[in-house]
Amino acid sequence: MRVFVSSVVVGLEPYRDAAARAAAVLGHEVRRSEDFSASAESPQQTCLAGVRWAEVVVLLLGPIYGKPQSSGLSATHEEYREAKARAPVLAFVQTDIERDAQQQAFMEEVRAWAGGVLTGDFSSTEELEGGVTRALHELELSRQAEPLDEGEILERAHALIPDRYGFQGATLCLATSGGPRQQILRPSELEEANLVGHLHREALLGEHAVFDTAQGVDRRIEGTTLLLEQRGASLTVDQLGSVRVIQPAADLRGSALPALIEEDLTQRLARSFRLTALTLDRVDPVRRLSHVAPVVALLSAAYVGWRTREEHARSPQSIEIPMNVGDRLVVELTPAVCPRAALTFETPKLIEDFVVLLKRAYGK
Repeated sequence: MRVFVSSVVVGLEPYRDAAARAAAVLGHEVRRSEDFSASAESPQQTCLAGVRWAEVVVLLLGPIYGKPQSSGLSATHEEYREAKARAPVLAFVQTDIERDAQQQAFMEEVRAWAGGVLTGDFSSTEELEGGVTRALHELELSRQAEPLDEGEILERAHALIPDRYGFQGATLCLATSGGPRQQILRPSELEEANLVGHLHREALLGEHAVFDTAQGVDRRIEGTTLLLEQRGASLTVDQLGSVRVIQPAADLRGSALPALIEEDLTQRLARSFRLTALTLDRVDPVRRLSHVAPVVALLSAAYVGWRTREEHARSPQSIEIPMNVGDRLVVELTPAVCPRAALTFETPKLIEDFVVLLKRAYGK
């Protein structure tokens, strides 16, 4: 693999050497900022190009944040932000030191994004060299399952979207598949009472529940998929770790005409994303699935208007129905596949983008 070592240079020279040595011993190609010769580009541009070149970034976090660039971030922070959407980041934090405030905040950002899985600690060059060796080896093993095929991941997500969802009215569906493609749950694990009970509680009573507590929940296995379902809503997870959350897109109660209320749809989508992230963390806690493709659909919503709460309050008995809107609107991001951590740490951005895409598809 192509490995880029990122860190503040001053004070971490022996550790940078140790990280580079560990990668080289495993046969990987290694680059650091000191490896770049003089060019017409700025050092900042050159190092960011090195991040784009890399297939994995080894990030070392010591005591010092580093000098802020024009962006307000240090060079290392810029490299991390560039890397996290492109390649795995193996982050290692130096212990038994005092960190400045900016570096402490940066470290917490990295720990949150990585979920603690790919983050190690070090207090000596020997400890760091061993940690980098193990992390790179584990990354190689995880990639042996199957390479990350973004088209295949997206295709599986689209296949989760039903043609229609009975006669339940306007329905919101979030389907999420992950990669690299591999078995996450064995057939016996799919039927474990602890797993089924946990997902049942989260979907019915959890903070991000999508089920109606006034209804019962049907739990069954269909082929390689665990299905929890009630009228108008369902949660499914399959052996590949694909998750689908379905819930009503509009509130049909009351005397007002049914409508897709933008603020309500945003909240429902937030529950779907957070329930999906919780489900993935339960079935794949070691994060073998590093990337996901979320796809959102509106089903049976062709004859329901779209408006804000304010617009609906002004004219609850009069609504404009869009022309030429299909009964199955499906939208995806560009690029469609993103790091799995985005489901947890970039949820507001994902929701905002999907709401905009749904509005466009709906003709708003």
